[in-house]
Amino acid sequence: MIRIYRPQPPPAAAVTDFSSEPSRLLLTVGEPTRWVVLRELLRGTPLSVQELAQRAGCKANQMSKHLAVLSKLGVVALMPSPDGDGRKQCFVVPEIFRRTDRAGRLMLDFGVCLLRFGDDVRETVSSAAKDRIRS
Repeated sequence: MIRIYRPQPPPAAAVTDFSSEPSRLLLTVGEPTRWVVLRELLRGTPLSVQELAQRAGCKANQMSKHLAVLSKLGVVALMPSPDGDGRKQCFVVPEIFRRTDRAGRLMLDFGVCLLRFGDDVRETVSSAAKDRIRS
């Protein structure tokens, strides 16, 4: 039997209207590793903690913490693994935030801001990491 999983909506406590506290959203998504997470998840493929950690170049326990922050805010949602592995759970960006512009580029629309991502995510992380080291 084939199971089709649908992403779960953000928890009831999660904020999906960011107009009352836009700075909370911006501070959360502005962190370089979380930026990579959103870029990777925006493509629509559910990814596990390990897959996201590998793509962002960090450890799985660090990625879990970033995902907990994003989940609490409602920016990402947890879902069962599409491959049916009950031990693994994956994360997705809820459809409510996903948009495509006229040129076919994916972006995130949080109502108070629109996030467009550059072509090379790894460059974004590298330059941000270099800036932290310099300061």
